[in-house]
Amino acid sequence: MASNIKLLGCQLNTIDPETLIYFQQLGITDIQYNTPDIPGEKTWAFEDIKAYKEKTESYGVKLVCIENVPIRFYDKVMLGLPGRDEQIENYIGLIRSFGKLGITYFGYHFTPTFVWRTSYEAKTRGGARVSAYNDEAARRDGNRVAYAARLDVEIPDPEDMWKNHEYFMKAILPEAEKAGVKMALHPDDPPVACVSGVARIFNSFESYVRADRETNSPAWGVDLCLGCCSEMGGAPVVERFIDYFGHRGKIFYVHFRDVLGVPDDFRECYLGEGNYNPARVMRKLKESGFKGYVCEDHVPIMENDSKFGHRARAYEIGKLQGLISMMDYDDEK
Repeated sequence: MASNIKLLGCQLNTIDPETLIYFQQLGITDIQYNTPDIPGEKTWAFEDIKAYKEKTESYGVKLVCIENVPIRFYDKVMLGLPGRDEQIENYIGLIRSFGKLGITYFGYHFTPTFVWRTSYEAKTRGGARVSAYNDEAARRDGNRVAYAARLDVEIPDPEDMWKNHEYFMKAILPEAEKAGVKMALHPDDPPVACVSGVARIFNSFESYVRADRETNSPAWGVDLCLGCCSEMGGAPVVERFIDYFGHRGKIFYVHFRDVLGVPDDFRECYLGEGNYNPARVMRKLKESGFKGYVCEDHVPIMENDSKFGHRARAYEIGKLQGLISMMDYDDEK
């Protein structure tokens, strides 16, 4: 029986014909953009999103997911600042636009201080470059206070962040349900308690269970970043997420990457040299009932590769395709 697990071309932020064709040549026709370069200071207009989608699809692919919008679109929402209701209304407008255009998945994070790394020059197999995070280096560099000083605002504590997220979800999820749009929450990366003076609340399995209970909506689910889950505690945490959310139909799509290390000291790596066994994880996804997209997400920077990482992505995508094919073949025997 086929798994119905499909590959998604991901991490594009601009319409690049060469890369869209490249994904097709690798057997991938469904595409995700991450913070696409659609014009707009406070939001994106429907006509601009429509034009962006049409131009993308003129190259023979289908746009099914947009992950993340610029932080400025909802920073007041995350921090609980005046003006958040206007930002929420704009965000609802995006959800409605995505629904009308058939963009099913809307990935989001609730991390004002972004993905944080202390190095982009760490080494993995064969000298390929990867990103890394070390908590002591972050503290030493003063990153813990920089964001608060730059904003000159009162920074919410963890429970205030939870209240801000709940306020946001209560406003947008009914609209997402009407629009047929799935809101997929990405974990904090790195999954530590605080970065740059701002609390991080989606940094554990337990935090996701709490969010699931508080949202209580079919339109809310998990952007299962296996790399972040691995950062939280390796294979046991990865499998715990799959066992709990997969069987509930709450995994909307998967970032299939890994790291070596623990939350306060890790580096990214090739699939297969990290904290978990990719074949076992793919099998567990299928057994959980997951039927959706997986993508390669971050990749190492190989020698003479492009900025986008075409060589490394081809390697990781081929590995994922092989895992899916072998799993399906074993089930047919």
